[in-house]
Amino acid sequence: MTTTNEIAEKIATEHGLTKVQSKAVVEAVFAAVTAAATSGAETSIPSFGKFKVKDTPEREARNPATG
Repeated sequence: MTTTNEIAEKIATEHGLTKVQSKAVVEAVFAAVTAAATSGAETSIPSFGKFKVKDTPEREARNPATG
């Protein structure tokens, strides 16, 4: 598992930034993706993934232990 702090640390060492600066960049990216997803837009980051809020209707299920 990778945390945002680990991502920020790697960016800081690879690009000559301070950890505070790189943490701010990482948080800004996640905030932008979150804002786009909550507004209904789809965000696509090549080689990483697509992010979109999907409304899935609930389904009827049963508990196999109790029937």
